[in-house]
Amino acid sequence: MKNPIIPLLAALGLCSISCYRTPVESGLTTVVAELPIRSRQMEITTRATDDEALRDMNWWLCDADDAVILHGFQNDATVRFECIPNTYRLRIAANMGTDLGTDLGNAPAWDDLRVPHADDRDVLPMSCDVPLDIPASAGGVVRLPAVEVERRAAKISCNISVEAPGIELRSVRLCSVPSSVPLFAPDAAPSDNPDDYTDTSVQPLSGRQAAAEFYLLPNEQGTVTSITDQRQKNPDNAPANASCLLIRAAEGDRILTYTVYLGENNTSDFNVRANR
Repeated sequence: MKNPIIPLLAALGLCSISCYRTPVESGLTTVVAELPIRSRQMEITTRATDDEALRDMNWWLCDADDAVILHGFQNDATVRFECIPNTYRLRIAANMGTDLGTDLGNAPAWDDLRVPHADDRDVLPMSCDVPLDIPASAGGVVRLPAVEVERRAAKISCNISVEAPGIELRSVRLCSVPSSVPLFAPDAAPSDNPDDYTDTSVQPLSGRQAAAEFYLLPNEQGTVTSITDQRQKNPDNAPANASCLLIRAAEGDRILTYTVYLGENNTSDFNVRANR
């Protein structure tokens, strides 16, 4: 389903905009730019969290030296600001209120902005970091195409059924979950330190069929080309920090454990990418 653009202008009292640096150019005519923000459609490769919500939006307009010229904080889905026509860099962080505080300020340390893991969320953290070309306009107002922010997590939906008689499901959990990921570095390599990973809480199951959902921060552990059969996608062959579902069941007094590694195929791939 396409995400609608919500064409709302930021009203006084609902939007905070601050000028952090004065442009060094003089005598240049400014324009008013209107920029809708929308969430990018989630890609599909195979609870109560709202996948589409957009709120608590911080945005920063930066110059060619990556210095912040304008910063704003708002809940409206259209940004409106005044600047000199030029090519800028736009960073947006949405739905970060619970994790990092509400207004992230004029000059945050970009590398320190990270998304922490949480078992439960009302909304999903989103971000974007894109170039933004603002042209001159005879009318003084430039209405720009919508900018898409992308979720910094993947949605894991699993449906489990038991075929063999006498087996009852007991629990499921997600293991080897990154404890945090950078907000503005989607291509950053995952950590090699096992201490930087955690497990979700156990979700109790019963019966012979069950469904569960998890939200997992991206964990791109690459591929193992030597795996050619699904049965080989197991703890002996998987990367050390690859994410997996741990399913427990019971057969009489015997406890059974099933490990299902995530990835973009059933054999060699161990990549979990954001916004999927």
